[in-house]
Amino acid sequence: MFISILQEVLMKRFVVTLLSFMVVIPVIAYAQGEPGWGKMSLGVTGEVSIPVGDYSNIAGTGYGGNLRFQYGSDARTAFTATAGYLVWGKKDYTGGISGQPKAFNLFLGGKYYFTEGFYGTLEGGVYFVTYNYTGAFVGATGDGSYFMLPIGIGYQKSGFEVGVRYMLYHPDLNNFSITVGYNFAL
Repeated sequence: MFISILQEVLMKRFVVTLLSFMVVIPVIAYAQGEPGWGKMSLGVTGEVSIPVGDYSNIAGTGYGGNLRFQYGSDARTAFTATAGYLVWGKKDYTGGISGQPKAFNLFLGGKYYFTEGFYGTLEGGVYFVTYNYTGAFVGATGDGSYFMLPIGIGYQKSGFEVGVRYMLYHPDLNNFSITVGYNFAL
């Protein structure tokens, strides 16, 4: 009696484990988002932006996200199209005035995979920046469009991606970004 109950429990566990692997492994394989000829993926990344140089005088640490389409042209290269939004922390200026920049970006570019997983990226595009200024007697906004050139490196494996990049979009308004995300194969 005990042996038959034990066999039944073990068989149920085996069947559940087998069915789990039959579902999980194809999902993981499908969601890889890795490069390759004609392979496409859609990636979602979170971003932390650290202003450097003169930009650190007018903006605090920024947070945002990106949506990236990737099309593999061969085993090592992929074309990319990226859209994203960033909000930097408020910064206090003299005279009781504070400011907060925000940006919407559109980039086109590419990735080159040096080895399996490790890549370099170069994109170019436009940053649409909005500034909000507040103070006791001031309430104003401003905006501008800037050419931007993000240069970065990263690692991508099983769809997961982590990267760093340096944003060159204005000689006095540079920042360093850290991104973490996931790529879904299309």
